[in-house]
Amino acid sequence: MVLRASAGSLVVHDIASSIATDVIRQVRTFRSSERSTLGDQLIRAAVSVPANIAEGCGRGTITDFRRFLLYARGSAQEVLSLLQVARRSGLGRRETIVALENRTALVLKMIVRLYDHPPPDR
Repeated sequence: MVLRASAGSLVVHDIASSIATDVIRQVRTFRSSERSTLGDQLIRAAVSVPANIAEGCGRGTITDFRRFLLYARGSAQEVLSLLQVARRSGLGRRETIVALENRTALVLKMIVRLYDHPPPDR
């Protein structure tokens, strides 16, 4: 089955992109030693979520779309785990980290829902 949805038409892509942007801003507040270790890994994982959603859309089939949603889900799980480590380590602003955790958990739910119910063929 052909997929004709674009990443820009998916709310989950917009939220994931927003999280990635906010993660980059938050990592800038980390101490320099954590910026180059935990921070770099957190940024890579956060950027990977919307990138995988977009790549899945670009592949053009439901099968490929679902495969890339699984990659995005794995990256989102990694983001959530790294945010928890950052919060527990006292890195960044606690309120911001908690908000990012909550938004990432929402994205995870949205990815699962999208996997089960891909966009209609348009």
